[in-house]
Amino acid sequence: MRRLPWLGCGVLAAVLTLEARPQEPTAPTFRTSTDLVDVDVSVLDRDRLPVRGLTAADFTVLEDGRPRPIVAFSAVDLPPRQRLSARWMSTVAPDVSHNDLQREGRLVVVLFDQSIGYEDLSAAQQFAEAVVEQLRPGDLAAVAYSTFGVPQNFTADRARLLAAIRQPLVGLPRDDGGAPALCPCGVCSLESVGDIAGALAPVRQRRKMLLVIGSDIAIHSAGSCSARLNPARERAFRAVDAGNVTVYSFDPRGLMTLSTPGGDRRPAGRGRAMANLVRLGNLMTLPDRTGGRYLADPVRPADRVAEIFRESESYYVLGFEPAHPDADGRFHGVRVRVTRPRVTLQARRGYYGGAVAPSAARGGREREGEALVPRPLRAAVSGLWPNGDVALSVVAVPFAIPNLTGASIASVVRVTQSFESAVPMLLSSPQAPATSVVNVYSAAFDRQGRALASSHQSLQVVPRALTARTFEYEVVSRIDLKPGRYELRTAVEDTRLGRSGSVYTYVDVPDYQRAPVALSGMLMSVTPGGVVVPDTALEGLVPVVPTTRRDFSSSDRVSAFVRLYQGVSRVLIPGYVVAEILDDHDTSVYRQETRLAAGQFGASRAVDFSVEVPVDRLSPGQYVLGVEARHGNETARRDVRFTVR
Repeated sequence: MRRLPWLGCGVLAAVLTLEARPQEPTAPTFRTSTDLVDVDVSVLDRDRLPVRGLTAADFTVLEDGRPRPIVAFSAVDLPPRQRLSARWMSTVAPDVSHNDLQREGRLVVVLFDQSIGYEDLSAAQQFAEAVVEQLRPGDLAAVAYSTFGVPQNFTADRARLLAAIRQPLVGLPRDDGGAPALCPCGVCSLESVGDIAGALAPVRQRRKMLLVIGSDIAIHSAGSCSARLNPARERAFRAVDAGNVTVYSFDPRGLMTLSTPGGDRRPAGRGRAMANLVRLGNLMTLPDRTGGRYLADPVRPADRVAEIFRESESYYVLGFEPAHPDADGRFHGVRVRVTRPRVTLQARRGYYGGAVAPSAARGGREREGEALVPRPLRAAVSGLWPNGDVALSVVAVPFAIPNLTGASIASVVRVTQSFESAVPMLLSSPQAPATSVVNVYSAAFDRQGRALASSHQSLQVVPRALTARTFEYEVVSRIDLKPGRYELRTAVEDTRLGRSGSVYTYVDVPDYQRAPVALSGMLMSVTPGGVVVPDTALEGLVPVVPTTRRDFSSSDRVSAFVRLYQGVSRVLIPGYVVAEILDDHDTSVYRQETRLAAGQFGASRAVDFSVEVPVDRLSPGQYVLGVEARHGNETARRDVRFTVR
């Protein structure tokens, strides 16, 4: 598992997603244009606290040493950490993913470097866990490894992040650099930094934090390693400069000393003292260049993490028109000045004038298996970030196939568009939406970035008006997978609209054969529903019409559907299923307990279970529906968050 499986073409393994939709921020005054260069700026006082209340007049932007007028400005204040009134709010992530990335919030990457020693693993993991604890509404985080480890791409699901952090790691003994073939000259550390920063560069208006955990990062070498380090170092420097990435380094060895690391019991000497100073200098180089900090407090990592997160609570987004709009491909230096004295300013140091190569997919088709997949759809699922040109939401749940050797993934995608952009092309009149042909392409990837299965379908759609300004419809698809964890990427192309969008999500397929008791995913259905495109994708798989909606009114009829399985490793035994709804104060407002007889499972070793959600009796607010199957000492559980308005 060399570095991040998709790091070369993105940031982490094929698991990027938006697990939770951020809260709606205050409407910004920033208006972007594809011709503008964005500069995210943090201004910190002497206590490294954000300086608020600045205006565009307080800033000056220099491009290649020459002033450029600021034509767009926004002051961003992130929402404070919420004091959650219910425990489930911090443990149950929304099951519906969205593709709206251009919102205020931070992108945080925790990079476990190959230099972490075995004895330092505990301190490294505690620091990473403290990072997860500090995430706010709108923040997305990822976990990466420069050599060994299974990464986790961007998500707001804390459970997934903690699982990636707490997995068994293999650390090296003190001062053992490992086999040179794994990371010759330590170059993989700089390569990882460069890959991550380069992948983050296209994202606009978000603060980007890279927290590198390791005892050393090779920056310079006067020996034979210089030929390897020099290009990797320059690429990493340019990437963090252009991507406006603030780098923080955490040394899990302990508090900084002038001679040997804290806790090192071997005798000190001049050579070891100089080597330690070089090591500390290496760890400080990237933070000093990007305005970050070097941290070395394994005793109180949560305090140190809280400090660095406070630094990015408030920031500014400046936009200027480049002096070279012809996409010359060169690196152009950017310098930002502020009128306030005795402050620290964090801002990108430059940008590349190169334009994104136009997709050769426009108008062509490419064969995959026996299906002809439009190239715009393939392009929409091949990037690090989902394509937000079309607003999409997705929910994907597994249902075991008859022999329990794998699962069919039922995927529901909700498409939302505005009348302003669609009326000229899609609608014959605001009252009479025209039929449109929609291409849907879904592909499942493992953590190494390999595409394991895909589906493609062309459907005819007549959207319905959602509000006076928007219309929507939902489409379904199906992919068969073996047990494991996958990322599901789905792209939708509306041929009349001439636009494509994509959305990413995760799906975990249990080992239904071996698990004593297991549940499918949970599907929600609602009446009256929206426009669900007729299709046979889920025919014979589920008896309900699923939806991505999780916001209901008291007049809706809402139900939830799951399927319970008993594996083939044991004799069928009786059990029972408990469905319970908790409100936002952890109070149980609904409970249903159903006894299951062994005969109900039959040859399929499965039984269906439905819950009528009493939204008409629930007060407006947030809720979680939990379904737990219990058979003897074995349990399986599924949870879905929803809102009643």
